[in-house]
Amino acid sequence: LLARRARIVLACADGLDNKTVARRLRASLGMVGKWRARFLQARLEGLYDEPRPGAPRTVSDAQVEHVVVQT
Repeated sequence: LLARRARIVLACADGLDNKTVARRLRASLGMVGKWRARFLQARLEGLYDEPRPGAPRTVSDAQVEHVVVQT
């Protein structure tokens, strides 16, 4: 996820327009515009997910890892 966002930003930094970046990376035009704008506004921090609404997690990373390893 983060790598895809970084590829979008790097392609934009090469001087490509949003439409060309979207086509080359097989992304939507809206996605390219969103990540270009977020990077311009917040630099690298803008590429990370924003906090999501809702209840806090009830399962730890260790518990998730345990289930994944078991399957």
